Amino acid sequence: MIQRIQTVYLALVLILSFVGLISTIGEWTVAETVVAHFSNFTFGAEGQFKALDSTSGPWCLGILLILVMFLSTMSIMLFRKRMRQLRLTIISTILLVGYVAAYAFFAYVYQVKLESLCGEGLGCILPTFHLKFIAVFPVLSIILNCLAIQGIRKDEALVRSLDRIR
Repeated sequence: MIQRIQTVYLALVLILSFVGLISTIGEWTVAETVVAHFSNFTFGAEGQFKALDSTSGPWCLGILLILVMFLSTMSIMLFRKRMRQLRLTIISTILLVGYVAAYAFFAYVYQVKLESLCGEGLGCILPTFHLKFIAVFPVLSIILNCLAIQGIRKDEALVRSLDRIR
């Protein structure tokens, strides 16, 4: 199981997803002061933007990462059933692409909300969004999933070619 390279790729996807799940993935700053932070389950604002503090945060981002972690774990466990492992890895990759799209959507929506709230007060400096390094992890996970898919396909082709020889 562990000697297969795709298992290593899937384990790295699992680790990156877990680290991304528990970390802050973005923040808004005004003059080097953090006024809002953005994680996979919450959006929190401080200071004059406290009115925007959302109780219904971007929880779907966290749910998507939990699903990716579950699918990666199942893919690692299904090392003898390569076609099922391949399907689960493809679904995981699609979920990660959806995560990246949802992340961009939520960052844009919260940026617009912060700007509109700032537009109501006079003399307000517009907050700027800063991407955290952790936000790159889903993109790395997509690349690792693609490499795992290639490895699974190579293994399946090898097994099928050995079955033909018999």
